[in-house]
Amino acid sequence: MLPTGFSSIVRLFPLPNLVLFPGVVQALHLFEPRYRTLMVDALAADELITMAYLKPDWQAEIVDRPAIAETVCVGKILSHTELDDGRYNLFLVGAKRARIVEELSRETPYRMAEVEFLEDFDDGSSDIPKLRKQVVAEFRNLAKIRSSWNQEAMDQFVDDDLPFGHLVDMICYSCGASPSQQQAVLETSELGRRGKIVLRLLREQVDSNQQESAPMQDFPPGFSLN
Repeated sequence: MLPTGFSSIVRLFPLPNLVLFPGVVQALHLFEPRYRTLMVDALAADELITMAYLKPDWQAEIVDRPAIAETVCVGKILSHTELDDGRYNLFLVGAKRARIVEELSRETPYRMAEVEFLEDFDDGSSDIPKLRKQVVAEFRNLAKIRSSWNQEAMDQFVDDDLPFGHLVDMICYSCGASPSQQQAVLETSELGRRGKIVLRLLREQVDSNQQESAPMQDFPPGFSLN
């Protein structure tokens, strides 16, 4: 999915309300001039856009570059449409977890950084097959409450033979966890620990969604605006 000879230099697209995971496809709408330029540059080069999470207090910072989380997700443009006024609709698929090594000073209107990839690993402290069953069972419990979800799509998703890390990433992305909770999962490379965090989030969602006032998220999710 990543180009041969990847340079480790990425274009950053920071958002306060969106965390991308590897394997997840996210619809985006780009309208700010700097991100239109980012899109043009990406299409002319490696077709990569790296999603970065703006830290929760970013609006309190009177700076040109508000703080972003160190762990990011490098994404690959799957398809795009340029609108008449220069805006873009696109589908971006998460490719790899990465850590920002250094933000770079470049003559671009958008931010750039050097990154290194992060790999999933199992330290052997958790029973992954058992944890997988628990996560899937709790996700199905949540689906019974979420009447707006596309049940056929959800069933096909959990029945697929996905790697455990990919599975819990997609469930975390879909379950209604907050961006800060999703970022915590993105930052967890150890599979057992990540699965336990997602299991806890699912149980919290099941409890909170017993109330009609709890936020609901469609499955599959829709577009996000910049």
